[in-house]
Amino acid sequence: MRSSVCAAAILALSVGYATAGVQYGGVNIAGFDFGCDIQGACDTSKVVAPLHQYKGQDGAAQMQHFVKDDGLNAFRLPVGWQWLVDSPGSPLNAAHMEEYDALVQACLATGSLCIIDIHNYARWDGLIIGQGGPTDEQFADLWSQLATKYAQSPKVTMGIVNEPHEVPDIKVWAQTCQTVVNAIRKAGATENIITLPGNGYTSAGSFVSSGSAAALSTVKDVDGTTDKLIFEVHKYLDSDNSGTHTECVSSYVDKMEDLTTWLKNNKRQAILAETGGGGSTASCLKDVCELLSYLNDNSDVYSGYLGWGAGSFDSTYELSLTPEGTKDVPLMTQCFSKMFTSAGGSAGTSPPGNSTTTPDQTSGNSTTSSGDTGSGNSTSGNTGSGNMSSGNTGTSNTGTGSTGTGTGTGTGNSGTGNTGTGNMGSGYGGAVPPVPGGSSSGAPYPTPSSGGSGGGGGGMAMPTGGLPGGQGGYQQGGYQPSTFATSTTSSAAYQGSGSSEYSNTGSGSNTSGNGGGNGGGAAQWGSKSKANVAGSGDSLPDMGEDDECEAD
Repeated sequence: MRSSVCAAAILALSVGYATAGVQYGGVNIAGFDFGCDIQGACDTSKVVAPLHQYKGQDGAAQMQHFVKDDGLNAFRLPVGWQWLVDSPGSPLNAAHMEEYDALVQACLATGSLCIIDIHNYARWDGLIIGQGGPTDEQFADLWSQLATKYAQSPKVTMGIVNEPHEVPDIKVWAQTCQTVVNAIRKAGATENIITLPGNGYTSAGSFVSSGSAAALSTVKDVDGTTDKLIFEVHKYLDSDNSGTHTECVSSYVDKMEDLTTWLKNNKRQAILAETGGGGSTASCLKDVCELLSYLNDNSDVYSGYLGWGAGSFDSTYELSLTPEGTKDVPLMTQCFSKMFTSAGGSAGTSPPGNSTTTPDQTSGNSTTSSGDTGSGNSTSGNTGSGNMSSGNTGTSNTGTGSTGTGTGTGTGNSGTGNTGTGNMGSGYGGAVPPVPGGSSSGAPYPTPSSGGSGGGGGGMAMPTGGLPGGQGGYQQGGYQPSTFATSTTSSAAYQGSGSSEYSNTGSGSNTSGNGGGNGGGAAQWGSKSKANVAGSGDSLPDMGEDDECEAD
């Protein structure tokens, strides 16, 4: 969004893939952009780092809350160019970069998509990049340094720059973007998504008519493809499209139609990286929800949406989504969270590729584990009768019933008694997000009950495919495992069946990912575990402001 001075964070699905909703839902975590105005001048003394260790709001805790309690999985992290370097083309400011990197690592630690956003409006101190201001090469040098640092973190997305406006020649701007893309790839960040912003504050309503869509469509990856190049658009719903008023006047779905049609015709994707409204205003609760519903309905060409904003904003800011502890504003719970999770979105979604990446528990750096590509149907292997519904129900071997904290060795099939989680099921927990990669037996979830059915379907799908047989109980575990579980102990972060993200790698009736074995009941979100889950084996798809008006 536009800066605090002037009133004032993978993403591509294969185009045409039918989904229930967008792949990414999230929030902007602002603070490192404070002091930047729409002319690209940044007073770094006004930065309020959204991290407790730097005396700001606790952005790390906010992101953990948004993931755990609201089911979100993407954060955009705005930062001023002047915060990162002392002058165009100079090395990264080590002290400042250390602070910003702490925010990036806090984001990665949640398992979410983390979008680096250079919040400078295609300018440095009023001068437009490549058109009278810093050269393309100077701007590309910034991105080359950032790409070198995050090349091994594919969940880091490179957002070239925030809201270009009044750029004289959009075709020249496209050439600037091409130079940046080339620099990022040359630095070794070959798997990271890059977002391309257009003119007119990259407004969704004018992205086609301004010529931005056509010009930016000429930007190619180094291999000639465009799958990892996503258009970034913004849309605010107040009277002047500025995002500076608490009242919304329309969902502006009609303003999205030209872009939606163009994206479908050209087989491209966009992400709505900024939108929002008054946190408890009735008009915005209606209009924002309607806009997000539209994006869910067109998720073949829209990969996600992010609200503005949280981080260092306090409750007095017009569009604040900053929670008070774990208490959200109504716009978050009723629109951003509800619309995303009800359409099938979930935390911990992986970026595109043939592997699932999860952040290291200590450093936040990604480690990679390959997964079978969803070949199994885990409804076989005793999911329905063996230990699915009748296998030692209501016992939870080491159990605490509904909390699902027991280690459970089981006594059932597959050699180790349901691969170590036979009786871990704690009955049905309260309402929780859908189990990723698996079809659940019996939704909506009833209220919690003690005991519950042990067992469950093997071959639960990772975001990139079905796991080898016997890996039934899926578990979030903070989405910070450093390895697949080989232990039958419960996760400290989110109790359930097995340590780490995917419970008990164990035996199962085969190890080819065909869903065999009797994996434990899928434990998700701690005590809110659902014992009777048959993993389908199907893979998920790889999954401060200004008072200037953005163009329609």
